[in-house]
Amino acid sequence: MAEFFRILYWIAMIGMSISLVAVTVGIFAIGFKFIKDKRKGLGAGCIVFSILAAAMIVFMVNHTFIIPAS
Repeated sequence: MAEFFRILYWIAMIGMSISLVAVTVGIFAIGFKFIKDKRKGLGAGCIVFSILAAAMIVFMVNHTFIIPAS
């Protein structure tokens, strides 16, 4: 039973990582749309937010999948 939950955990982590990346890319793209629509402050905020979110996703993936837990 423990092995089953371990598999479910990894499936959930991979799914969550993919969905977070998709949302972050979407916010980044919307930022450029806002800049084109003369809403420069909102567009810049979206772009900065998505860059920070991407950095946090990279740290999460490195901690979860690459760096072994001690």
